[in-house]
Amino acid sequence: MTVATRAGRIPAVRSVFLALVGFAFFLFYGNSVAHAQAGGVFDDGARRLAGHGLPLALFLTGAGRFPVFAVLCVALLIFGFVRRRYLGVVAVPVVALIVAWKVSDFFKDLFARPRPEYWIAIHETSAAYPSGHAVLALTFYGLLAYALRRTQPPSPQRSVLIGLAAFWILATGWSRLAVGAHFVSDVLGGYLLGACFVLLGSIAIDRFAAPTKAAT
Repeated sequence: MTVATRAGRIPAVRSVFLALVGFAFFLFYGNSVAHAQAGGVFDDGARRLAGHGLPLALFLTGAGRFPVFAVLCVALLIFGFVRRRYLGVVAVPVVALIVAWKVSDFFKDLFARPRPEYWIAIHETSAAYPSGHAVLALTFYGLLAYALRRTQPPSPQRSVLIGLAAFWILATGWSRLAVGAHFVSDVLGGYLLGACFVLLGSIAIDRFAAPTKAAT
């Protein structure tokens, strides 16, 4: 193994390490709030968000459901088959989304945390921790943002798209608080788990991205 090859492995090793640390925090946090109706001052304070901006919150919540993700995934794969050099890159968010969905559901059942009592509007049957919307938003849009950074040269357009992805991720988490479907700790736990998928997915994107397109 050459020095250059060994150096190229360092970001991947770091990503795996950070993902493991994040996952450990996710498990610890989930265990500390499991079966609780509130997880401390953050959860109590966030209750004030419930019911505010409800039309926008319902729109954002709806945008985080399966039909919307299905359309986006199909569009990405079509783009990948048309522009074959991007197929591997765009397949990573799609695969990561599916895996994150199943993993999130598994941990919901494992922790079995009850939803807030003040839940508004659409009621789901799953448990609260982690917030599936937060997990999937960060996994999918986070990896799309990373793919843009790795495959496109720096430009105002790229910066705007990455900024919009970050805004959408945060807005999705807010929407779950606004409709009263989650505690803050559920959303934070969702972001922790989603970050793990972004870190691991970034390794795959790095492998598929053409070296000449790497971001500077």
